[in-house]
Amino acid sequence: MKITHISTSDTNGGAAIAAKRICSSQRQIGLDSKLLVQNNNCMDGNVFSTQNTFLNQLFSLFRTAEDEIAIRLFTNQTRGRFTFPFFGTDISKHQAIAEADIINFHWINGGFLSLNSINKLAQLNKPIVWTLHDMWAFTGGCHYNVDCKKYLTECKNCPSLKFQSATDFSNKIFKQKIDLFSKMNLNIVTCSKWLADEAKKSFLFKEKNIVSIPNPIDTELYKPFDKNEARKNFNLLSDELVFVAGAMNLKDERKGFTYLIDAINILVNQNKLDKDKTTLFIFGRIDENIVSKIPIKVFQTGRITNTDEIVKAYNCANLYLAPSLQDNLPNTVIEALACAIPVVAFNTGGLPDMVDHLQNGYLAQLKSSSDLANGIYYCIKDKENTQKLSDNARKKVLSSFTPEKVANMYKGFYESL
Repeated sequence: MKITHISTSDTNGGAAIAAKRICSSQRQIGLDSKLLVQNNNCMDGNVFSTQNTFLNQLFSLFRTAEDEIAIRLFTNQTRGRFTFPFFGTDISKHQAIAEADIINFHWINGGFLSLNSINKLAQLNKPIVWTLHDMWAFTGGCHYNVDCKKYLTECKNCPSLKFQSATDFSNKIFKQKIDLFSKMNLNIVTCSKWLADEAKKSFLFKEKNIVSIPNPIDTELYKPFDKNEARKNFNLLSDELVFVAGAMNLKDERKGFTYLIDAINILVNQNKLDKDKTTLFIFGRIDENIVSKIPIKVFQTGRITNTDEIVKAYNCANLYLAPSLQDNLPNTVIEALACAIPVVAFNTGGLPDMVDHLQNGYLAQLKSSSDLANGIYYCIKDKENTQKLSDNARKKVLSSFTPEKVANMYKGFYESL
């Protein structure tokens, strides 16, 4: 059984990283699994790129630019990403596709595959599995619905678009997907139970074969590391509280960063945090205007790409904070838990698949800054409790997210096809 996974990238973005991990985990149990991408950034003999000529590279850049221009011109970006599936390339004749028994899609936007590209692959009459890393496949174009439920019946008058009508872009895309998906041998994997439930309720996928399989994490790479040594690496003090969070865009309301700022302010005002001995460690960089609103010290690393450095960064933390208002199964949360770092997050999306409330972290009431503050304080107020949460964090990953466990779940699903 030969599987070809398809992803826009192999390293750029959470979905790309997850796709590569899934592909690698399958090879570890003996499956003939490879990854076909548009943008190849790593040296891996099992990753193949469609950009094999200068002309293909040029066309790729052009498609990506078209996609980005359309997003900027026509979408309301405060609601998150909306993708137009009109820009793509034909990969149906690629050798990795010709050799495949099963084709497994992942995140294929960003100018890589259009609906027409998918149609050409469907015409090969091979089973197609689509691993969903967000909601785009069953909506009229948005990657997360926020508060809109139109994907349950028919997308139109889309709040993510600047120009809304009964026949707007979302409606056109939705109808094109109805026509395409009805003719496909399409099977769905979702990374979280929440996304499986949403897909099963959606108009586009309610008749499809849907299972939930989590993303894997290499627990030999992501593991506990001496906290003092980790902090020395970043010149952080050994006796201070350190909270780690991913870099967040304040303009993207779904990321929930304003609630995190409010929660930290609550704790400082209640004297539950010493602002001079507490640091918010942020992967990447955020705007200085945002930094000025955070009442504790802020440490920004810039983008970290080296895995050893990433592991040390997690191990600096007392807590990992994930205030997203809607998310699937973020890699960062699994990575933090694998490093034995408790997680505080909102009770939403796929977070309950990873965070067991009061066992390896805290699930706060959605959009409640005060409960988010309660969660942070619960996890740090008592050293014995903090140690229990830390131990359980690692145990959760070892029981549910190892490469072998996830790969065997995929193998069983493939065999059922």
